[in-house]
Amino acid sequence: MFRFKPLLFSLLILLTGLFLTACGNEQTQVQPSHKLALVKSGQSSKPRVWYHFAQSHTQVTNKDTVSALFVLKNGQAMTYMLPTGKHRVTLSDLAQMSTAEQIKWAKKQDRTAFRSGVAAQQSRVADTITGIKADLKRLQKSKSDPSQIKALQQYLKINEAIHNNPSKYTKPVSYPLTATEQAHGEQFGLKLYPVKTVQYGDANIITANELPLTNYSFNKRVQPRRIGYHYYGGYRSTVNANHYLILTRVSKHTRIIYDHQKTAGVSKPVSAE
Repeated sequence: MFRFKPLLFSLLILLTGLFLTACGNEQTQVQPSHKLALVKSGQSSKPRVWYHFAQSHTQVTNKDTVSALFVLKNGQAMTYMLPTGKHRVTLSDLAQMSTAEQIKWAKKQDRTAFRSGVAAQQSRVADTITGIKADLKRLQKSKSDPSQIKALQQYLKINEAIHNNPSKYTKPVSYPLTATEQAHGEQFGLKLYPVKTVQYGDANIITANELPLTNYSFNKRVQPRRIGYHYYGGYRSTVNANHYLILTRVSKHTRIIYDHQKTAGVSKPVSAE
């Protein structure tokens, strides 16, 4: 019986070595990378959400503000505005939501963002009206130039019209998902609809003006980086020390690439004649 012990001991050592070798090989296996380009990612029937950032630093954190959501699907894009100021939305606010939950939530936020902008403007216009009336009273009392009084009265009417007829909200509509190839980057045909004021005569009115991103060349690819619970990758454009980023959730082994002309909606820049 004792002569079998050395053989049994040797066999156990051999099996242990084979097990450790197998485990080591399994750990060192490289996961296959998955290539991802923005326009290409929006060609399927499954929606993909991309986040837009505009900030002074290059690295995105969980606490950074997401200024808009781009939902890509079937070669179309949809932009949803997000509130700013004290109601701003951070990346961590979206981290716990699924894609479907984010889209449903963004629809409500788009409406909230616009209404918040209108409410803020209403308050400013009300203050302006009060100031104009005080100026009118002073000018009329001092019997100033009639033309100056008339101009101020007209200005009052414009502000009162804006205050009494606040801008109405309109739902976002989809638009074709496009991009233009660059020598060292890509220009995306995405659109923002920031709530802002524009001149109307002598007064300001609230609007959600279209702001195309086609003027920005995204010449930096942001490879997957873990932020909180997820990995994010995408593109960055830097203009006058301001950094604009478009990121989406990815896996650790995703490789961000640029779109090619063979992708629907992607074209080469038109050469100057």
